Amino acid sequence: MIKNVAITGGTHGNELTGVYLVKKWQKNPKLIKRNSFKTITKLMNIQAIKEIRRYIDQDLNRSFSLNDLSNDKLDTYEAKLAKEINILLGKKGTPNPNMDFIVDLHTTTANMGLSIVVSNENPTTWRAIAYLCKMEPKLKVYRWRGDIEKTFVDSIAPNGFAIEVGAIPQGVLRADLFLQTEMLVYHLLDFIEKENKKEDIDLPNEIEIYDHEKLVDYPRDRSGDIVAMVHQDRQDKDYTLIKENDPLFLSLDGETIGYSGEHLYTLFVNESAYYEKGFAMTLARKRRVSLVK
Repeated sequence: MIKNVAITGGTHGNELTGVYLVKKWQKNPKLIKRNSFKTITKLMNIQAIKEIRRYIDQDLNRSFSLNDLSNDKLDTYEAKLAKEINILLGKKGTPNPNMDFIVDLHTTTANMGLSIVVSNENPTTWRAIAYLCKMEPKLKVYRWRGDIEKTFVDSIAPNGFAIEVGAIPQGVLRADLFLQTEMLVYHLLDFIEKENKKEDIDLPNEIEIYDHEKLVDYPRDRSGDIVAMVHQDRQDKDYTLIKENDPLFLSLDGETIGYSGEHLYTLFVNESAYYEKGFAMTLARKRRVSLVK
């Protein structure tokens, strides 16, 4: 039984879709009200939102590991904020956290369309995702496995995921992606209502996902400077297959650098926020996941 749901926006202060959806719902709470559970909204990184910055000191969406949350010596703005949020929405890892489900709203500069990023795996989360895939056939699902310990906002609760939509520049509102994100949240709330009421929900036996395999960095010189950019033939090719020798990077001198490796799918291609993290894209394997009913 899902009793409490949190919709969070502005975890990254320059991703305005989530910020303004939360503001909309705070002014019109009836839009997200359902009878069988309580929904709260939360603007996350208030200072970064004010400054239209991704973060102040560190990435808030990488600040929710149990180790970091229990470390009182971490005193950056986001480290302190993560502890406050954990008390409000968690506590993470306790038997009865305040929130049963968290959906965290994000945007990306990559051409990801309407996507879900899931790392908080359990049957209820997967059933919710399957329902959303049924309601929105263009929805893509990416299972992130790049962290040793779960650090995302939604990891505070037993159930949850991030909604990731793009392509959209940082600090920009785009109506079509705003509406797509809004509708996906309504579908999620409808699913939880049906699930709580034990209605018969017609779900597929399995869903298609893109399973994280590896990160790919830009070519760099000895000092760490980037010496090549994403090749024009790979730009905007999120969720498409890349094969041996396909163009991957274009050097600053105009030389094409081909891909070498397994045939995999490229995601988060040329995401601007990931330059500082040291990767140009992620690679994923397409597979099908069976649901536990």
